[in-house]
Amino acid sequence: MEKRYKLLYKVLEELHTAGVLEKFILVGSWCHYFYQFLFDGAPEIPLLRTTDIDFLVPNPVHIERKIDVSTLLNNLGFDSDFDYHSGLVKYVHPDLEIQFLTPAIGRSKKTPYEIKKFNINAEGLRYLTLLQENRFPIIHNHITLWIPEPEAYILHKILISQKRKDEIKRNKDLISAKEIGEFCLTIENRRERIKSIFLSLPLKWQKNILNNVVQISPQLHGFLHLSHTK
Repeated sequence: MEKRYKLLYKVLEELHTAGVLEKFILVGSWCHYFYQFLFDGAPEIPLLRTTDIDFLVPNPVHIERKIDVSTLLNNLGFDSDFDYHSGLVKYVHPDLEIQFLTPAIGRSKKTPYEIKKFNINAEGLRYLTLLQENRFPIIHNHITLWIPEPEAYILHKILISQKRKDEIKRNKDLISAKEIGEFCLTIENRRERIKSIFLSLPLKWQKNILNNVVQISPQLHGFLHLSHTK
């Protein structure tokens, strides 16, 4: 695991030096690592991490100059893995795998979104606006990194849980959402933030969250249901 930490920091340092890190949002289970710092090592934050690193590219993204992110990652030892079926390019290293995501907007799109100025493409997925619109910067080891607010992170995990085809990953997502969510309920300003973000979502999203959370956390369901009906 130590090798993964070091490689992750090397990637972040290189993206920071190139002036591109500020354009990305780290999403996925590696957020837990940084939530540990946010919450002073609280044991309620699960240490769940995978080899997959997901960077969210906002849609739209404002790019002032060209930065070849693909070559930057290749120079760090990541191989470009082209999926001939989907057209998506991932970056694969023996210790980590990097993929870029972006909010899917408008009609469904079967091919990836091309981000030409960064020389990368990104998989378009629904519901990522929830993370894009509720993010914050965290400074660690002199690097500023954007990550989702934990309240948005857990609501997103719950919202997309039924879309997950892999049952093991779905269960891991729900367990982490339960643990982080119930912990946030114990902190007044975090509890209010869950409520605020939840009520800002479309009613259909709210209903889906309520339907998905009822079996994993009566505590979260009761709180969100009460917020929904007021």
